[in-house]
Formats: sequence, C-alpha cells, structure tokens
Amino acid sequence: MAFSGILLRPHHESDFETLYTIDQSCFPKRIAYGRYELNSYLRSPGSRCTVAEVGGTIAGFIVTECSGELAHIITLDVLEPYRRRSIGSRLLESAEREAAGQGARLMYLETATTNKPAIALWKKHGYRQSGVVGNYYGQGHDALEMEKLLRPKPEDT
Repeated sequence: MAFSGILLRPHHESDFETLYTIDQSCFPKRIAYGRYELNSYLRSPGSRCTVAEVGGTIAGFIVTECSGELAHIITLDVLEPYRRRSIGSRLLESAEREAAGQGARLMYLETATTNKPAIALWKKHGYRQSGVVGNYYGQGHDALEMEKLLRPKPEDT
C-alpha cells in the first residue's frame, strides 16, 4: 500500500540531524555514515539529496553524486515504518530522472551482499550486478556493485 501525500523535496541544511538519525537507524554501525562523512557527501560538488516527507515527517532520503556520464547512489534510507510503501521507489525514480537530466548515462551503487530487501529493490528497478567488492563494509562484509543504464534525455533520442 502506497502512502498518499508523499512530498519529495531537496534537503535543507536544517534537515541534517534528522537525516543522520535516519541513516543511523537504517544501517548497522559499520555501514552507517558518521556525521562528518554524511555531511561531506551532502556538500560535495555534484551531490544531490532528495527528502521524502509524509505528513510533514521525513520518512526517507536519497543522496547521489553525478560526474559526467556517471551517477553514484551514495545511500537510500527509508525509516522502517515507511518501508514497502513506494517511498524508496519514488526517491530512486526521482534521483534517476535528475541524474539523466544532468547527462548521466549510468547509475551505480554498492549494497551489502546480505541485504536481500535492498537487492530486491534494486533489481525491481532494473539494476544488475556488475561486480563484488570484497570487504567493502569491513573484514568479511562484501558488497555487490550494481548498475543501470539510464534513459537518455529526450533531446538526445
């Protein structure tokens, strides 16, 4: 069941503590970003962060970086009570459209090999495994690298 009234918007600096708290609750300590690292991603050139609000509450967010024809999903976080309600899909689709609009042709990401719900979400949206990164999340914790070709901008077709 999807939520009605999902608002997608660019993040504001005042959202930082909420985004940090969400990331901490979505991932184990070895995977969740520290304050400095998350802040660095949010402020880096080419970085975009889109927030999903439901009833005025931030339910999730996505951070991406675009550089030329490549776009990288840094993180996609959705709080547990809001999962499996299309919020992650809406955030992902928005990020893909934005990246393609900036000229990106390929979107890629890393996800834990043990994160079956995330892998299912990525596959549902057309991402395919392109490799395995050993010890990406620390000793013995590998990541799948996944990628998807993005649709070209309409003027490119």
